[in-house]
Amino acid sequence: MVQVKHSVQECVLVGSVNAEQARALHARLEGLSDRPPEQADFHKAFYALKSSNNTVKLSVIRKPLVKDKTKGGMGVTLLEYQGIADTQAHEKLVTRSVVRAHVQANPAKFLTDLGFKMDYEVVMKGKRYKSKQIETTIYKVQKVPKLGDTSNTTDISSQSLVEMTMQVHNLADPSIVQLLNMAETLKPIVKLEKYDPNRSTTNK
Repeated sequence: MVQVKHSVQECVLVGSVNAEQARALHARLEGLSDRPPEQADFHKAFYALKSSNNTVKLSVIRKPLVKDKTKGGMGVTLLEYQGIADTQAHEKLVTRSVVRAHVQANPAKFLTDLGFKMDYEVVMKGKRYKSKQIETTIYKVQKVPKLGDTSNTTDISSQSLVEMTMQVHNLADPSIVQLLNMAETLKPIVKLEKYDPNRSTTNK
């Protein structure tokens, strides 16, 4: 059952850091954020659907791995549909259309009934920092050894991934400059830049 649904346009920059850089980045973001960081631990299952023109549509089931302190439970499962990442619309960042819905039941059967096939799954563990409209997440990506089993995951890499996002109405939105300026303030700890969606570590 769908509880909340909203469609957004997101601007995205990504990067990676080693353990020492990650510690420095956490400290820097704590100073730049306007609220305490949030724990961002999720199990993500990626479902793909190839269209007739070989375009791949991607849906993600995101389940929280930490309790929601405000509700006393594990929080809600999020079903997310990601449009094709656009690397050409803006010179310095990637844009993507995203539709998110909070669901009460496991939507896996719903996706398979639509023709989606499960591609892969990972666990992502980290922290999310917010500064006005900008969200920056530092996380480790972990391998799931057995389908649906998140009890014995292992790091895929010693590097932590960094993702900075902001929701905008369109690419003429002047607040995009704030995102780019924020990314500049994090140098030289991390270089956040456009990513190739076909080679993105976050998507494979």
